[in-house]
Amino acid sequence: MSDPAFARPPFPVAVRWGKVLSRRLAGTLALQLLLTLPVSAQFPFSALRFLKPDGQISPALVTECSGLVHSLRYNGVFWAHGDGGSGASIVPVTANGKLARGWTGAVRIEGCKNNDWEDIALDDRGSLIIADVGNNRGRRKQLMLHFVNEPKPGAVSVRPTRTLRVHYEDQKGDSPDYDCEAVFSAGGQIYFLTKHRSDNRTRLYRLDGESTTRSNPLRLVGSFDIGGMVTAADTSPDGKLVAVLTYTALWVFPYDRASGSIFTKNGSVRRTPIFAWQAEAAAWEGNDALVIANEDGQLFRIALSSLQAVR
Repeated sequence: MSDPAFARPPFPVAVRWGKVLSRRLAGTLALQLLLTLPVSAQFPFSALRFLKPDGQISPALVTECSGLVHSLRYNGVFWAHGDGGSGASIVPVTANGKLARGWTGAVRIEGCKNNDWEDIALDDRGSLIIADVGNNRGRRKQLMLHFVNEPKPGAVSVRPTRTLRVHYEDQKGDSPDYDCEAVFSAGGQIYFLTKHRSDNRTRLYRLDGESTTRSNPLRLVGSFDIGGMVTAADTSPDGKLVAVLTYTALWVFPYDRASGSIFTKNGSVRRTPIFAWQAEAAAWEGNDALVIANEDGQLFRIALSSLQAVR
């Protein structure tokens, strides 16, 4: 669910100005975040890439877009979903945000509630993973993953093949640093990246277990000073790279199968400073480019070749 700082105006008289005010506030916050980053993570303001949208997902299709992933079964189709409270459904869209051919609209996920859906991924079995893992105030101790087969063209609903309850093994009390908006699958494992509010780090967790009768622990793998709040992650189709999005940068890490981590020195790390208002979702488009979506449903495309190596 969106942070309070980005909340939409609640009164009808303010609706017309809501989008403008939200973007101005997002811009101010992003610049403030840049100023608080450690020297190793800061970017000169002049280097910030203000991205231009390549497409737009209609609010009638997705409200407050927070998850995006490219289909394995249907070329050129991305599955998108909205934030908490926007309905338990996923929507097939093209790279320019239009409803994909063959579908009539959103596909309802039967028997599920969108408590705080924050990301969507694909596992090695070809199942979509809908991550109900948002935890803004750190009070949720029980998070959920819904696994569904990719809906066929014309489908209006689909039922999960299974749902897993998960929890952070090391969470002892309430903490906003146990929020999560980034889930990805790599090397046959499912990973989670935390979104911190107390510092600029993120922690990487790996799902340990697939029980459908009890909660499964998320075990800590490592952490990294990423310089901001992590809002999305996705694995490249070849399984070699993991893209990680924050409000102010796009990072690409090599996935190290031996250690099961992305925070190793094996391979080069790449990044580029970006500004796309409240960027909330990222998906690979092949192995050479990424599509980013902000909360307003604007879509942006970034070529992997445009990212610079981090020394």
